[in-house]
Amino acid sequence: MRIFLFLCSALSLIIAAHRFSLAEHTGQNRGALFFLLIGIQLLVTAALVHDHRESHTLKDAISTDKGDEKS
Repeated sequence: MRIFLFLCSALSLIIAAHRFSLAEHTGQNRGALFFLLIGIQLLVTAALVHDHRESHTLKDAISTDKGDEKS
């Protein structure tokens, strides 16, 4: 899931960079700003998903270790 979000974010940021280069002379950056904001949101979401999975995996490992010590 997080890899998919990172790839979508990278694609969106590439599209934004392309749109900024096209709109450089006209000054109409609305489409480029949209893709830039979407890319940033996807990047943040992917980072949060990654952190959540790491903390959840760490908690599972700790609880498994405590269960082994009690037995």
